[in-house]
Amino acid sequence: MDTKTLRQLILEPDTSGNNIRALCFCIFSFVSVLSTGLTSIIRLIGGHNSSAWVHLILCIGAAYMFLIAFSDIRNGKIGDVKKLSYPFVTGGFIFGITALFFIDGGIAGGTPFFIVLAFVATPCFFDFNEAVLMLALEAAAYIINGFFAAQYPKSVDVELATAANMIIPIIVAAMTLGLILLLYSYAYRAQQVRLDRAISEANAANEAKSSFLDNMSHEIRTPMNSILGMNEMILREEDRPEIAEYALVIQRSGRALLGIINDILDFSKLQDKKMEIITVHYDLSSLINDMVNIASEQAKKKSLNFSVNVDKTMPRILDGDEYHIRQIMLNILNNAIKFTERGGVTVTLGYEVIDEENMLMKCAITDTGVGIKSEDLEYIFRPFEYVESSRKYRADGSGLGLPIVQKLLQLMGSDLKVESVFHKGSTFSFNIKQTVVKWEPIGDYERAFSVSVSHQNNYAGYFQAPDARVLVVDDADVNLLVFSNLLKSTKIKIDTASSGVEMLQMVRINKYNMIFLDHRMPGMDGIEAFHNMKKITDGLNYNTPVIALTANAVLGARKMYIDEGFNDYISKPVDTVRLEQILLEYLPPELILRGEDIKPDNDITKEQQTPNRPAQSEVIEISEEPDQTEESPYKNIEGIDYDAAVTNCGTEETFVQALEIFYNTLDKKADDIEKFEREKDIKNYTVLVHALKSAARLVGALDLSANAKYLEECGDKNDIGEIESKTPALLMQYRGYKDVLAKVFGKEEEEDLSKPEISPADLKELYSMIKGFAANFDLDNIDKMIEETKNYRIPKDEREKFEKVKDCVTAADWGTLEQLLS
Repeated sequence: MDTKTLRQLILEPDTSGNNIRALCFCIFSFVSVLSTGLTSIIRLIGGHNSSAWVHLILCIGAAYMFLIAFSDIRNGKIGDVKKLSYPFVTGGFIFGITALFFIDGGIAGGTPFFIVLAFVATPCFFDFNEAVLMLALEAAAYIINGFFAAQYPKSVDVELATAANMIIPIIVAAMTLGLILLLYSYAYRAQQVRLDRAISEANAANEAKSSFLDNMSHEIRTPMNSILGMNEMILREEDRPEIAEYALVIQRSGRALLGIINDILDFSKLQDKKMEIITVHYDLSSLINDMVNIASEQAKKKSLNFSVNVDKTMPRILDGDEYHIRQIMLNILNNAIKFTERGGVTVTLGYEVIDEENMLMKCAITDTGVGIKSEDLEYIFRPFEYVESSRKYRADGSGLGLPIVQKLLQLMGSDLKVESVFHKGSTFSFNIKQTVVKWEPIGDYERAFSVSVSHQNNYAGYFQAPDARVLVVDDADVNLLVFSNLLKSTKIKIDTASSGVEMLQMVRINKYNMIFLDHRMPGMDGIEAFHNMKKITDGLNYNTPVIALTANAVLGARKMYIDEGFNDYISKPVDTVRLEQILLEYLPPELILRGEDIKPDNDITKEQQTPNRPAQSEVIEISEEPDQTEESPYKNIEGIDYDAAVTNCGTEETFVQALEIFYNTLDKKADDIEKFEREKDIKNYTVLVHALKSAARLVGALDLSANAKYLEECGDKNDIGEIESKTPALLMQYRGYKDVLAKVFGKEEEEDLSKPEISPADLKELYSMIKGFAANFDLDNIDKMIEETKNYRIPKDEREKFEKVKDCVTAADWGTLEQLLS
């Protein structure tokens, strides 16, 4: 048996231990052959024939078994070695050593060392129960031998009971035990190395999974924001019933998809033990409202009764993990409504006082649904498991709802209790300890519940705030479009900005009632912009509520934004109900109009009907596209997927405008990416390729978008080597669009000599006026002035500067524009 075979035997995964057992058997049998053979020769030379023959018989038997075991191992029959252990132990350790005991001097001879070796060796050959049985037989045999030798001393040949004859048994026992220890030590170290490697690979795979899920969250939520947001507009504004029905299907499917995504992300966090319990002060009535707004609508669609019973004396202002308590209740409610076809669902909330600062919140949700068989109760908390009564609903969810609920409750020191009768219904209940901030009672919730349901049934006229002014900051135009349209019926005046720098300029000159601020933006991100705004202690918006807006809806995001100083947090895709709740919570009450106070549309000014346009990044109002009898001239642009671009942008008009911005900003953005890569500024590099990924996808440059996405992932992992390797190719591909799009948007090369040349004084005055309008973000007047220059020729020495000014205006790059005009 070569070293390679030995190593394979030790390292090969074998939970039964057959490999080590086979090697131990070979060691014992081989050492037995050597020791008994050598002893038999010594006994023959010394004239002790009877002892010599016993050792010789044992030598032959051990040699036979060794050859069989060795041959079996060579042929891969490791399991057969165990069969040889029975005759080896019984014949050698029991009967053979019994014979040697009397022949070789009894207790005073060397046999006791073999007895000790037998006790140590036996467990190496057998499983636990077999080993105990064999050890019991050995012990019984040796005790009988000792008792018999004591009763009949003449039965022991004392001639061999000398110190010299004890040397061989001592050497054999020591050598055998040493080899066993060496074998097990080597196997342990080898398996430990293998185990450590497997753990490292598992951890790396787990980290890759977590990273993938986080990225997937952002990548899926961003387009879902557009899909669900624009679909909401269809539901509100479409009169044709067949179109509205299609939109409802989209809404239900989109929300179901988001629910599955959220379940998978939450379950992954719980499995990785990365879920945090984050406590905040919250209003219990607000939490109940959220639950009612969602669950009552679902129950109404199935014609189910839905009721909420709340203890009137229950404290209203609490401290706890509001986000996860809401999630727990909604998960249970979703299940209750899904599995109920007749009857209804009832939510009961009560409490029990623990001490002066704490209470036990008691929640029970009862349904009259299909129920659960008693033998199936153990399966409902297993992930991806479906019990018999739920098989018809299998396609409606991920199978993770109740497992997530149970794990969240366990993190809060509680658990979910279930009482169910098959075909009659179920009750899910839990108790959570909460700190009481104020013992002010919640009061009669019945009236609040009725108002909430009426709002669900009649969105129009819910509220308006025509005198309110809100700033929305996001680097994606489509997100600004969706956000503005979601609030169209509220008549709120909306300003938009596409960067943190632009936001800071706007908050210096305009007073806003609320600011919605995106986090991840190129240049100055949302958190930096927020902190810079707060440094202006005497500014117009120092106390203005600021709401974090982001597609990275990962666990702990809420606490992070609150800790940074934001007033609240809303994730993308934006939920309309949640958005309106935030507006109602943070807008001054005197600006909110309800019922008879709401102004009809003909009383609203044009300024209030249309979002303000302070920057080029402002949302574009899309008009209905006329029928085209000819093929679009933008359909065959090299490297641009026209259909994908129009789908992403909504209309061809929006696509063309987005493509022109892409063209005009290409040089500067490519230079910035190259600069950050050269300077190893990975943070800003990653933000820029993130922006390029989105912009390229928007205009249909799908290959460029995919390459930018890959480098964004490299930036997130700080893989500098891959960034250095792949960035030149990305920039070459990106800059290649300059020549392609120049055929569409390029400047005229031939100068129209029929036009008069603008005088230096007039040009200077033009720059001065543009600078003044830019300070007030008056883009409309800037566009008019640049439009008027088309009637003049720009002097050759000023053309480059003039083109840069136009590019800055197109990209709303106010910082660079200010530098050019200074």
